[in-house]
Amino acid sequence: LLVVIAIIALLMGVLMPALMRAKEAGKTVKCQANLRTLTTAWYTYAMDNDDKLCGSWNYNGGGWGDPWDWAWAPWRVGGNSAVSDYFNATRQEKQEGIKKGVLYPYTRSVDCYHCPSDKSFGRNFRTYSMPDSLNGKWAKNKGGNANWTDVSHLSQLKDPATKYVLLEENDPRGYNINAWVINPGGIGSMVWSDPLVVWHGSRSSFGFGDGHAETWKWSNETLRIFRDLRDMSQGQRTPSTEDGIRDLERIQRSWPVPRGSSGNDP
Repeated sequence: LLVVIAIIALLMGVLMPALMRAKEAGKTVKCQANLRTLTTAWYTYAMDNDDKLCGSWNYNGGGWGDPWDWAWAPWRVGGNSAVSDYFNATRQEKQEGIKKGVLYPYTRSVDCYHCPSDKSFGRNFRTYSMPDSLNGKWAKNKGGNANWTDVSHLSQLKDPATKYVLLEENDPRGYNINAWVINPGGIGSMVWSDPLVVWHGSRSSFGFGDGHAETWKWSNETLRIFRDLRDMSQGQRTPSTEDGIRDLERIQRSWPVPRGSSGNDP
């Protein structure tokens, strides 16, 4: 009997890691399916609205974003205003904000806004964010002094197959507030500002402008930078290793920019 128990324990020790990897692989596949659903909705919305992109912020009715944003801030269920204490918004209120967004009529489900590997159910519900350069507000609010140029129409987007339009974020402030930002090109560009979240081992998922999805693996330095930025909520970190610099350069190359740009905006 002891021999049988020992064999079973040995088999479990061998099989469990493989089963866990298989389970996570299934969640990654579902995450990529979510991103394909959302990018298809994003594209279709533009086709239905004379090429104009939805907003990448989260409208709250009180100064943030626009009514044509893809997802709204947490919203009072059955009410006509956003939740004021968004740190403590309920899951239902966060889902209500998603339903108010202009992409929801195309998805008809809140489930595709949440990655199955996302462990932040107690804080966030919506896993995904959009880059600010996709009809966001940061560049506009900065009076054109931000390090990127806004893309307001689908036909303006340069090389959609190489530009991400959705990515995974984990904002510590109650939900993924407004758009995701980075400094693509220009002075001080070799820094991370908003961290990405890593739900898939050492990888993060992205949805691209042509509708496909990818999962990127990060170096140890980039993973540490993401943890540091996540803990401090705001700030910047500069990579120092070759692998870390390569990660940042990759994310910069795929930042959405308008046609006619030489690459990353100055």
